[in-house]
Amino acid sequence: MTQRSICFFNTNRAWGGGEQWYFAHARLFAKRGWRVSAVTHSSSVLGDRLAAYPDISVLRVPVANLSFLNPLKVARIADFLRRNRVESVILALPSDLKCGGIAARLAGTNDIIFRRGLALPTKNTVFNRFLFRHVLTKLLCNSEHTRHMVLSENSALVSADRTFVVHNGLDLPQFDASSAEPLVPKLPQRVVIGSAGRLTAQKGHRYLLEAIAILRGRGLDCTLLLAGIGELEQELRQQTADLGLGDCVHFVGFVDEMKRFYSSIDIFALPSLWEGFGYVLTEAMSMCLPVVAFAVSNIPEVVVDRETGLLVPGGSVAAFADALEALVLDPDLRNRLGHAGRARVESHFTLAKTFEELEDVLSV
Repeated sequence: MTQRSICFFNTNRAWGGGEQWYFAHARLFAKRGWRVSAVTHSSSVLGDRLAAYPDISVLRVPVANLSFLNPLKVARIADFLRRNRVESVILALPSDLKCGGIAARLAGTNDIIFRRGLALPTKNTVFNRFLFRHVLTKLLCNSEHTRHMVLSENSALVSADRTFVVHNGLDLPQFDASSAEPLVPKLPQRVVIGSAGRLTAQKGHRYLLEAIAILRGRGLDCTLLLAGIGELEQELRQQTADLGLGDCVHFVGFVDEMKRFYSSIDIFALPSLWEGFGYVLTEAMSMCLPVVAFAVSNIPEVVVDRETGLLVPGGSVAAFADALEALVLDPDLRNRLGHAGRARVESHFTLAKTFEELEDVLSV
């Protein structure tokens, strides 16, 4: 049997859920016998991590929004794809789509896929219509909501039979095998709420802090752990102080061993105003943690309201506080929702399942 070849093309410099997806799938495809290559930024976390795997050929090159106008850069990428006999390339960013997509066409790559992980509209420009209709072969999204948003300004941007949805998958055996020693020791009789994500406006931490202040005002004894770093850290610390929450809100910084963080909490809260997918949801659910979140973007595709968690209207601090209170006061409800969440991850969001779905997309 001829060895199939795939290239994972993601030139984002930072590390996030999208980069986690590319990293996990590059390794998994290599393990499954595919010839795997990757294009990453010359200074990116993803490139650093993939460089540790000698069976994955990596081209490290900076790609910006106008890189498609640089013939030398396009030719260099096309030569890399040609030398690796790439049959399918999966592109991450709009800049990757422009530069990498055109390079893939020049290299003779048969399957040119734009994977959209952010639920943002694609502008209905002449150039985007050209790219979607004459360069790309497929649009791959991580949720139905993402697909809807990508095409919201022009539903005819790409034909329906060339759009696919494959949810993010969690490597459950690997996750289960990692350390579950609590990152922060639990105090008896105190319910711990946790949230994980970049400290940015999108993640909505200010709503969560306001909700915790409401719970404290109602006399509930609970602790909040915030995992993550970001540009709003000082602002959120100041808000914590202003709300008088310094004794019950703890910023734990960047966490590498996330299972240890989940082992430290009883309830997982995600106050995001929008998400592409939200790996943290499936990770928390796999730990049998009930989830409280806003019912926005793709979150209802992952968390089933009143079955695996409690979803409330987007931006409603009062409703968020009420949902947290219900779980703080009812350990049986926490247990029921948490175990249902684990079952949902096992049936819908394992990496083994989503890998098979992705292979089916590549076979179309």
